[in-house]
Amino acid sequence: MEYITRGVCGQEGCRETRYYIDNGLWFCRRGHQQEGRQVEDDADDFNPSGRTSRIKKAAAEKAQRTYQGRQASRLFLQVYQLILWKQSSALVQSRGFPPEFENVVRDLWALHLNTFADQINELSEQEDEPRFFSSQPASSFDESTEAKLGTTRTKWPRLIDSLALCYLAALLMRLPVSVEDFHRMAIRGEMPFIRVIKDIPREMRDRLPQHFIAIIETTKLIRAEHLHGAVADLLSYYHNRFDMKFPALNWPFLLYRYIRRLALPIDLYAAVKRLRPLLGFSFEYPKGAQGRRRPLRLPEVQIVVSIVIATKLFFPFDDYNRYPVSSKEPSVQVIDWALWAQNQRLFDREGMIGGWSGKGKQLAVTEKDILDMTPSQMDEYMNWYERSWLDHSKAQNPLAEFFPLNINTNESQTAGTSTEDNERVALLTMLRTSTSQLKLTKVIAGESIDTPRPGSAYARYRTEADLPDTARPFFETTAKVAGVSLSTLVRAVSQAEHRLTRWLEGQRRVETMGDALDTDFSTEDSELDDYDMPESEPGE
Repeated sequence: MEYITRGVCGQEGCRETRYYIDNGLWFCRRGHQQEGRQVEDDADDFNPSGRTSRIKKAAAEKAQRTYQGRQASRLFLQVYQLILWKQSSALVQSRGFPPEFENVVRDLWALHLNTFADQINELSEQEDEPRFFSSQPASSFDESTEAKLGTTRTKWPRLIDSLALCYLAALLMRLPVSVEDFHRMAIRGEMPFIRVIKDIPREMRDRLPQHFIAIIETTKLIRAEHLHGAVADLLSYYHNRFDMKFPALNWPFLLYRYIRRLALPIDLYAAVKRLRPLLGFSFEYPKGAQGRRRPLRLPEVQIVVSIVIATKLFFPFDDYNRYPVSSKEPSVQVIDWALWAQNQRLFDREGMIGGWSGKGKQLAVTEKDILDMTPSQMDEYMNWYERSWLDHSKAQNPLAEFFPLNINTNESQTAGTSTEDNERVALLTMLRTSTSQLKLTKVIAGESIDTPRPGSAYARYRTEADLPDTARPFFETTAKVAGVSLSTLVRAVSQAEHRLTRWLEGQRRVETMGDALDTDFSTEDSELDDYDMPESEPGE
């Protein structure tokens, strides 16, 4: 039998390349009939080999197209608007924000949306046509994701800016929430942020170019300090472009929350109110602030800095005995900072009851942690991974029903509620324990130069390395509560103490020389005020 060499057969894994003709049909050497090929006999039998005709196959579906140019830009803004709506809706429905919060977010976004009209019109008409090959890297928009926060090079809003916009809406409504609250809710999944691309409809996702997907995809965990910078830059944008004036923080509530979370005596509340005018703090964002970021200009940093200074005045971290004049003074109480640090560690441990299922704890899991997990903890972690990272919008394999995943949303919600209850109970326990551990010091009435009084021998720490072992846990906990780094808090406290030093020097001159000095301590900058907050990194 005569064989003809052609391409690989491919049927049932057959790799045969030799074929023969039988009754006008092509067969491979192993007997597989070749579909779509047949030999028709000539009417005059002139050519016994016949001629080959091919049966047309159904046209394959074209690859899903992705938009480019203006069309892609408009789609991205629609996707970003959908993310904002989902975030504001989650805050209203799950976190108890007032219903008007969604309207404020919508109005702020409407103002911000006007700035993109000219940018979209600048795109060329040729880029309006959709392209079928979207795997090629785009250079015109990739630079925007690497641009620094708040600079003119940032063309499109980033995902972290959505949190900043929600915070500004809460600020306008004077809600007692902090930047760290928004950071914690985003990390814990209480509002859409981590893997938010999964919540976008697949029809919109498939048509969005890759460089836009990279903007709204989370590649790394954000830090609360970067969110502080995003809020300051966005607020400056609204002020400069629309002349918007934002109110001061609802600082009485925030101050009470900070003091309560740090398990400090409530006497610090009145002390912070007295320190506020001396330090030149307004507890509001500066109007139209541009240029380098200085942490002492952030109102929430101003609050915690005031708490730290008041704490150092009344409850110092050394063993030096100081005696108040009256038993009514706050400094009559003495804090054992070793016990205080122990209570804070116990609070952190009790607040994370539930193993790796605690909200926001799965993101910090490492390879070493996985090796130490129990079977139940591994199941909890894999269930979280499945809910967060698997895309269920795709068509499932027919065999998938034989391997059920057992996703239970109610269980995850119950776990989240139990975590919040654990934190609430742990906080009350820490407050009771810390209050019961307060001691009283000796009271020495009358004026005596030789008697050390509260506030004397005040210690200043200029850098993180200067912190003693007794003060470091307090500074670390305060920095975490405020959403800033430890080095940022130490430098901000040092700058504020420098202002107090200048104020005291001015008061001494007035007393000794009778020369009233009109010094503005809130705006005068020194060499210590040149410390800047870190810029946010690409991909956040």
